[in-house]
Amino acid sequence: MEFLEGLVNPEVWEEYYTYCAGRDFVTKTELRDLRRKIDRMDYLPTVRRWLEERHFPCAQRKVINKMGTDKKRIVYTYDGGDSLLLKMIARHLHEYDGLFAPNLFSFREGSGVRKAMEYLRYRPNMGNRYVYKADVHDYFNSVDPARIVPMVKDALKDEPILCELIVSILENPCVLADGVPTEERKGIMAGVPVSSFLANLYLSGMDWHMYREGVLYARYADDIIVFADSEEELQKHKTYILDTLASMGLSVNPKKEFTSRPGEPWTFLGIMYNNGIFDVSEASAEKMKGKMKRKARRFRRLMTRGNRPLSAEEAIRRYIAVFNIKFYENRNENDLTWARWFFPIITTSETLAELDRYMVECIRYIRTGKHTKANYNLRYETIKTYGFRSLVHEYYRGLKEPKSGEEQE
Repeated sequence: MEFLEGLVNPEVWEEYYTYCAGRDFVTKTELRDLRRKIDRMDYLPTVRRWLEERHFPCAQRKVINKMGTDKKRIVYTYDGGDSLLLKMIARHLHEYDGLFAPNLFSFREGSGVRKAMEYLRYRPNMGNRYVYKADVHDYFNSVDPARIVPMVKDALKDEPILCELIVSILENPCVLADGVPTEERKGIMAGVPVSSFLANLYLSGMDWHMYREGVLYARYADDIIVFADSEEELQKHKTYILDTLASMGLSVNPKKEFTSRPGEPWTFLGIMYNNGIFDVSEASAEKMKGKMKRKARRFRRLMTRGNRPLSAEEAIRRYIAVFNIKFYENRNENDLTWARWFFPIITTSETLAELDRYMVECIRYIRTGKHTKANYNLRYETIKTYGFRSLVHEYYRGLKEPKSGEEQE
């Protein structure tokens, strides 16, 4: 019996629930929602529709704000049983992690950002290497379905029913934009659970080439970094990467492309390496400051506008709650908290302390609408009673606590 045929069995879904309950990135709210869906057998109509009719609906197209910026990005989603089935398939696809080279760290069981940085951290002479870093422009939505479909068919040749479903999603140009059917080139559809596997698969040839050549190289989805002992060697690797991407219909984002020389800092996955120290990168810190500033202005406006303006205390409490979620308790399954992304990797609290100070300034601004010495009348101890949690404190507390296992993206 093939995997998809077995999904009519409730016991398979109970096992999936147990799996999710044991992962620290699945919130209690998500577990309760999953419990309800499994109890109602929401998955059954979707599974049977595919097995009997070979029909899977169009994805919904959504435009959302990128975290910490005013930029927009396109994601695709499914609802109800369709989403549940795709999440189950995404979990099953981890059985194919062995297809990928050891230098690929995204969306794999037992892997993640921490593993990627450890892979690089303990190499000798890291401070004496030349570095090239690139970010694939709009990677997920730029993948050519005609190029990846043969890869999917080869990878999933032993599961023809599953292969047919994924291929049908890739080859279907239809999406729902505000409920209206339309056709567009949508790539591997960022936001859809199986897109993670497809993102790993599409550039796996490049990963394996670098690994077999013995090149110090790492990839996390659309982020690529490569190291060399000389400028000539680095240029060779850079040329190979750019030529490979071009041959796959992809390009790099020039704003996120950089080269560094021995002794100079480099960044990867929001982490900066400098003289043996790992810290939150300047770009990541500035994005977070921008978000803090915009949210502070928004909550200040809520104190002065409308029929039911917020009190200063209520505005501050709500503001703090927003960042506690982002830093420590994010319920959005597509986003990692800072505690899970940065804390296990960084070896200094310098940037965390800078962000703590900036957030406290924003909180005081919410209360007064100004940036003056009078703001200090709102004491730090009082701010803590509103729910403020210092990044520095939480970072060092995390170092003392037993590790619960590697993060799973």
